[in-house]
Amino acid sequence: MGVTNLQIIFDNPTAVFMPGQSVTGRVLITTSSSVKIRSVKLKFRGEAQVSWTEQESRRSDNGETENYSVKYDAEEEYFENKMTLVGGGGESKLEEGEQVYPFNISLPHQLPSTFNGEHGHVRYSAKVKVDIPWGKDKETEKIFQVISPLNLNDEPSLAEPKKEEKEKFYCCCCCESGPTTLVVCIPYSGFVPGQIIPLTIELDNNSNVTIDSVKIKLKRDLTFKARHPNEKTNFSSSELAVLRLQGIEAHASKTWTEQMVVPNSLMFSNLKYCGIITDQYILNVEAVAGGMYENTDINVKIAMGNIPLTIAQDAPQFNIPAQSFDQNNPSNNQFITNPPAYPTDLPPPVPGFAQQVPPYGQPPFIPYPQQPMNTAQIPGQPSLYPQTQMYNQSQLPYPDVNMQQPAFNPSYPNLNTTEANPSAPSL
Repeated sequence: MGVTNLQIIFDNPTAVFMPGQSVTGRVLITTSSSVKIRSVKLKFRGEAQVSWTEQESRRSDNGETENYSVKYDAEEEYFENKMTLVGGGGESKLEEGEQVYPFNISLPHQLPSTFNGEHGHVRYSAKVKVDIPWGKDKETEKIFQVISPLNLNDEPSLAEPKKEEKEKFYCCCCCESGPTTLVVCIPYSGFVPGQIIPLTIELDNNSNVTIDSVKIKLKRDLTFKARHPNEKTNFSSSELAVLRLQGIEAHASKTWTEQMVVPNSLMFSNLKYCGIITDQYILNVEAVAGGMYENTDINVKIAMGNIPLTIAQDAPQFNIPAQSFDQNNPSNNQFITNPPAYPTDLPPPVPGFAQQVPPYGQPPFIPYPQQPMNTAQIPGQPSLYPQTQMYNQSQLPYPDVNMQQPAFNPSYPNLNTTEANPSAPSL
């Protein structure tokens, strides 16, 4: 008896929005008989949370050491929008049958993307509550997703070549040998999922030590920042792709021209406007020395986005013509990858899953319009942010061969819609 159905229905069936867009829809209430209520309230909220527990020790008054748990956490709120759909000034009545209440809110223009990780999340939700006097309230919550576009062209330095160099001396039988010099070069440092990272590696081994191999890793480093009970950080690192190259003998040199594929399955989240979760991508190149010697490694910071770099006509590293790109209306352009054609001095593409997506190298996201777009009006458009899946790192051991690995995206299945959730925070 009473309220038999309570739903939040978005006009956009994908429930995926961008900052600055309007979120429209309706609240559907079905009753089997007339119901007295105080109000029907709807709340939209965007927030980020981080949380984890650590075991710490302290010395008690009697001198013994005791262990205890400390919970570290932090929270950020990006917006909260409340509206009363029915009542609010005494008792009201819901008549028997189906009642529909439309809603329309505008999202702020600066929001981080939806994110779900091991120690924190960025989440957007809509919650409706029917306040029933002298009875159990009815409420339901629905999660929606926000994808905040990140245009790599907004940072000009990402289009510039990058070079990192490191020199190391090995001590052999109490005698210091010559240096081993490792150099890593990339023509630009901004990429999108599905794109190839062209890189040149130079190894000049003037030492008496054999270099067994050269390992190239694309890594993702997440940092979670707690504020209570005091400031502390928690780091999480994962490997998105790995290559292993054959090493060189002592007193030898070699240059490699390689291609590292950014996994097309990488679920990139723009966390620019999040102050408690940061996301960083690194190319790690390591010269693995034989015996008990310490390896030589270089970390090259790169940036991920979902609007790729465009290449200037006079870019010296590419012998290709410039292509026009309308920044004001990118939906009228094809996605321009970086570079739009392969440089003539690089080997042909390495076969792999990322190359199988036509057209070659196209990132998985559609171009982001500058004006709000109702994706429900575009028949057959795919979801911009596929539902996350559980992932177990132990399922992906890395063999000692050259192989592009699937993305490691720690994510947890709590983005699903929660219907009639009595434990949700009250309005």
